[in-house]
Amino acid sequence: MTTQEMTPEKSIKLISQVINEAKSKFEENGAMYIMWGVLVALASLAQFALLKHEYYSISYYPYFLLPLGAIVCLIYYYKKEKAKTNQISTIISVVWTIVGLNIMILGFLFGYHLKTFLIPFILLLLGIGYVITGRAIRSKLIIFSGILINISGFVCFTLEWINHSLLMGIVSLLFVLIPGIVLKINYNKRNV
Repeated sequence: MTTQEMTPEKSIKLISQVINEAKSKFEENGAMYIMWGVLVALASLAQFALLKHEYYSISYYPYFLLPLGAIVCLIYYYKKEKAKTNQISTIISVVWTIVGLNIMILGFLFGYHLKTFLIPFILLLLGIGYVITGRAIRSKLIIFSGILINISGFVCFTLEWINHSLLMGIVSLLFVLIPGIVLKINYNKRNV
């Protein structure tokens, strides 16, 4: 077996190939961004409506949609995992698994204790996940979305608690759904 010496050009080409593979896996057609944007917006805005109508004891019920979204997401990416994978896509998968599990644990196990700090912390975690993903796949759109989600988490700390779910719904529409639609449009243009 012979070994080839890696020239700087070959190294750069290999690194670019790995990044592009990861980018195509996570940026792909925007389907998961669209799904999560719609799902989180629906759950958040439904909670806001329940709170405004003083249904406090059941105001968290809409968030039971999110574990269903997680199952859809796991199935979707499990099917894609059978395809070629690389270190960057593996790292991104781990980041989102950890972020998602932390959000579920915070929401369903510690939501009562966190009370008015729950949604700001969730937004901060989501922002971090988006920035890491955007940086890994070199997507300025996802990085920008992540930064804005993160900033909105800090803004959320300053709002009256009853408006937290409203902010989360708006953030989901603006910084998750819309970027997902942009990714879908770009994907369709590339694959015509």
